[in-house]
Amino acid sequence: MSAAWQASGTLLGALTTNDVTPVIPAHAIDDILICVTSNRVITNTCATPSTWTLLHGPQDSTAWRTYAFWKRAASGAETDPLCDWTATSADKYAQVHTIRGAILSGSPFAASALGSDLTDPIVVGGVTSTLASPLIIVVGIGSDNASASTTVTSTDPSSYTQRHFSTITTGADATGSFHDANRASAGATGNVTSDHNSTMPAMAILVAAILNPVSVPGPVLRRKSADRFLQRR
Repeated sequence: MSAAWQASGTLLGALTTNDVTPVIPAHAIDDILICVTSNRVITNTCATPSTWTLLHGPQDSTAWRTYAFWKRAASGAETDPLCDWTATSADKYAQVHTIRGAILSGSPFAASALGSDLTDPIVVGGVTSTLASPLIIVVGIGSDNASASTTVTSTDPSSYTQRHFSTITTGADATGSFHDANRASAGATGNVTSDHNSTMPAMAILVAAILNPVSVPGPVLRRKSADRFLQRR
């Protein structure tokens, strides 16, 4: 089994509270859950949701602050993450995406980076994986809803499949997206470009290489075990 996008939850927005709790889409034990959350000011901070791990953040781009969190599902009924921001002074948004088939223990990320930009096309730095066969994911959360889709490219992989794209009209609007591509070998993606073909005031993009079980070398047959096997023949 190889790592693959499983589902994306609903992009959720909040105006008058300092909390936003995105719903985790249908999931199973050992799925990798990724939560991205943004705020329209860079003075507020977000606490790491209970049982989750901070992956990156805060990442700032003028009036757009973003965090990324992750966890490995311990069951098919995980509690939705509370993204608790420190103030009610601006719109905040959050969304959860799920990946199935990644390695079953340790960090599933061979490499990851969270970047942001202010003008379309959005360009952020990519990642370099030292292990082969990673799934490269590009998770976006943007500050407008003018687009109906987006095109993601990089040096290698050169193109990505859009698995999810959604918009929300809460507050000053927002966009959530998920793209992925398989890469056969280790190496660098190069810069990642997200082209909305329209105005995007600010957008944060999480780029990550997800480890497949085949990416990690298996156990090596010990010499003593091999010797005993030969003696029995």
